[in-house]
Amino acid sequence: MGVNMPSDPNRRAIILLTLTVLCACGRPPGESASNAVDSQKLPFDRQPRTTGVSPSQSLIPSTTKLPEGTPIPIRLQSALSSASSHAGDTFNAIIDEPVVIDGQTLLGSGTPAKGQVLEARGAGRSSGNSLESPLEPGYLRIVLVSLNVGGRSIAIETSSIFAKGGFREERSPATGAASGVSPKDRDKDIVFGTDRRLNFRLAQTVDLQSY
Repeated sequence: MGVNMPSDPNRRAIILLTLTVLCACGRPPGESASNAVDSQKLPFDRQPRTTGVSPSQSLIPSTTKLPEGTPIPIRLQSALSSASSHAGDTFNAIIDEPVVIDGQTLLGSGTPAKGQVLEARGAGRSSGNSLESPLEPGYLRIVLVSLNVGGRSIAIETSSIFAKGGFREERSPATGAASGVSPKDRDKDIVFGTDRRLNFRLAQTVDLQSY
């Protein structure tokens, strides 16, 4: 029994169809996979958001430094007088107004501060014991030496405040001439009363986190 062989046109068509199927099956899977990734980006391929807090961002204030020249306003908690103070004496004070740096309050009102007397001398006569000899006025020179922040004592260096007294020469209302006054009346010491407000300035930058 003889077998009918396909004619040449039919054979050519079958061969082309076979090649088409083989090419389709042999296509690399990477192409379709890459297309899928392009259409749906993975989370770590996305651009970062411009809002929100990054885990790497620090929660510590951006600045903890008090720069040189920062005003330090204080209020005395006890009186100071050139008549009773001595060099080396300390005194207590509190911060009178918040100290704000770059929008952040680094020292709040009421922060304890400590000061020191650098120089002190009571009023007294310049020479001799005569009542006619002039009186030298008393003077004080004081500085701040530390702040108490969060229970920690932080040493600071500030400008000094120098204050000098002076006697008042009382005059007679009738004649305008100097009237006789006792040495006590003419004795003039400088006195800073309790709650006296004073302003210092830092002489050196202080990092509040370095202690």
